[in-house]
Amino acid sequence: MHPSSSSRYGRFRFDAGSLALNFVATVRHRGSRPRDLLSSPEGLVRWFGLAAPHIAVSAVSAGDHEKALLLREAVHRTFRSLIRNEPPDPRDVDLVNEWASHPPSHPRIETPSLEVRWVCADPVGSVLSEIARDAVTIAGSGARSRLKMCDSESCRMLFLDNSPPNRRRWCAMSICGNREKIRSFRSRKKESERKGPSSEGK
Repeated sequence: MHPSSSSRYGRFRFDAGSLALNFVATVRHRGSRPRDLLSSPEGLVRWFGLAAPHIAVSAVSAGDHEKALLLREAVHRTFRSLIRNEPPDPRDVDLVNEWASHPPSHPRIETPSLEVRWVCADPVGSVLSEIARDAVTIAGSGARSRLKMCDSESCRMLFLDNSPPNRRRWCAMSICGNREKIRSFRSRKKESERKGPSSEGK
């Protein structure tokens, strides 16, 4: 994937509406110049720390990094197919189901502090399991009717439309929506200037 030169697309987004969709959103601007924010194991460690802070992931091996990206793209393709009312690739569904069956972390009360600590034998696998379970829950429920793809041709971020009308067009009005409003305004202004002022009385 070709990196974008703009720092705007170097930040993680956590506004896609779910854990699985936030994971998919770690590739910015899929519609034009995709930038993979998880191109290194270190990037994945940073994302895990923000997305699932209850599970301590201090390092990610090259193998686990590759597995994580395979799951991310399987979730992306599955959700994209659902948005387009197309059947998902069974291989993608199988991979998501496989990760969803992985043992998740579980809470444990520490004594005598009574603090809660999340325990798991495989931290990376546990986070990926949570992501896959979230994807399964969305795909297998009425929530899939709220899956959307940003109307911006350069963005194409997937998100869950949790608004009551279920008519959102943009990943965020403050980002792609506002950019489209500006583009539309400039286009109308340019067209108006090209035609020139209207003659009075017409």
